[in-house]
Amino acid sequence: MRIALVSDWYYPKVGGVASHMHNLALKLRESGNEVAIVTNYWTTGKEQELEEKGIELIKIPGMISPLLEINLSFGINSSEELFEYLKDFDVIHSHHAFTPLSLKAAKAGRKMKKATLLTTHSISFAHESKLWKALGLSFPIFSHYLKFPHRIIAVSNASKSFIEHFTDTPIRVIPNGVDDKKFHPKWNKERIKEEYGVEGDVVLYVSRMSYRKGPHILLNAFSRLKEGTLVMVGSGDILPFLKAQAKFLGIEERVKFMGYVPSDELPKMFGMADIFVLPSVTAEAFGIVILEAMASGVPVISTDVGGIPEIVGGSRG
Repeated sequence: MRIALVSDWYYPKVGGVASHMHNLALKLRESGNEVAIVTNYWTTGKEQELEEKGIELIKIPGMISPLLEINLSFGINSSEELFEYLKDFDVIHSHHAFTPLSLKAAKAGRKMKKATLLTTHSISFAHESKLWKALGLSFPIFSHYLKFPHRIIAVSNASKSFIEHFTDTPIRVIPNGVDDKKFHPKWNKERIKEEYGVEGDVVLYVSRMSYRKGPHILLNAFSRLKEGTLVMVGSGDILPFLKAQAKFLGIEERVKFMGYVPSDELPKMFGMADIFVLPSVTAEAFGIVILEAMASGVPVISTDVGGIPEIVGGSRG
C-alpha cells in the first residue's frame, strides 16, 4: 500500500506532530508499506534518515507564516494543485486539522477517490465550550475542509471534543504511542548524569520554551528547592528570558539549559531523570513527552489540562 503522510508541521518544526508523523512513517515502512512524507520545508534535517529507511520526502512550495513561525503551503492555491503530488498514493493521511496543506490534501484525496484520513493534534482553551460551536459557524472554511476526510482521528477525547465543534465527520480516538525500545527504564542513571555533568536528583523538563508550556512556572517552583538540578530540554523564543529568570532567582548554577536535543539522544535525558514535570498552562491535546517519561520509569508531575488527565489517569493526587 502507498501511503502519504501530509502536514505543514513536520521537522524542523519540533513538537508532538512532527514526532508523531515521523515515527508513524517509520513503523508503516517497517510493516512493508511504501511511505512518503509530504511537507513544505526545503530542509527538514531528516533527509538522510528517511532515505536510509526507504521513505520518500516530497516537498511542496511554501512560505513562512510570521504568526505561527511555520512554513505554510500558501504556494498551493487549491486542492487540485496537489493532484500531481498525491495521485500515485492509495491513502492520504493529513496531520493537523487547522493548517493549509493538511486541509487541502484532505480535499484533494477525497476528490481523487483515495482513502482519506486526518489526525487532529489540536486543542484550545475551554475546548468543550459552546463558544467554539459558534466560532465554527463563523469560520465555515474549517467546516468546509473537515467534511472531506472519510475519518478523523483524535489523539485524545479532549481533542475529539474540540474538533466536533467544526465537523460532523466520524471521529475515532486513537491515543499516541511511544517506542518502548527507545524509551525504557534500563539506563545507568548515574553514568548519564556524569556524562552530562549533572549532580544530585534531576528534575527534567522536555518541551518548547514557550509561555503556554509553563517553563517559567517550573523555574519559580524549583527555586524553592535547596538541592538538585533542573534539566531543561528544548528551544524557543523565551529561552533568553528563562536564563535571565534563573539568574534572577539565584539558581542559574543548578539549572542546565540543554537547548534542542536530537531525537536519538532524547531517551538519555529521561534516563538520568528522577522526576519529570510538564507544567502546561493551556490545554495539551495529549503530551507525548509524558508517555516517554512513563516508559522510562520516571514519575510525572503535570497540570490537569486538556488530554493530560487521560494519560495520568487515576494516579492524580
